[in-house]
Amino acid sequence: MSAIDRKTCFPDTPLQDQNGSTFISLTSDPLRNTPAVLKACTLKQGIDGPHWFFLTEDKVQMDLVWGRIDQIVPTPLQHSTRLIVGDAANRRWSKIRPAAPAAAIAQRLQLLTMPVASR
Repeated sequence: MSAIDRKTCFPDTPLQDQNGSTFISLTSDPLRNTPAVLKACTLKQGIDGPHWFFLTEDKVQMDLVWGRIDQIVPTPLQHSTRLIVGDAANRRWSKIRPAAPAAAIAQRLQLLTMPVASR
């Protein structure tokens, strides 16, 4: 596995789904990160479960997806580490820096679980 592929195997601990969350990770390097490479990452990290999806497609399709979430970058090494979290049912989304303090991340996630105010 190359250095860039190792970077896609992000978590050091297995994901234990206990709250109904689903994680979707999008490759920033579709030319290298084939389904087989991503599958190897999930197995290596112990996160090959039903609640975390690692997605890849050809570069044209991935660029469309990255463009929709405003994350287009010139090279895979310049990819964003930003987390985009949301409540899909209520169409509420938030961008979070993974380096933010744990309390700040927890607070942002907690806000997403609160009832939507009437519009």
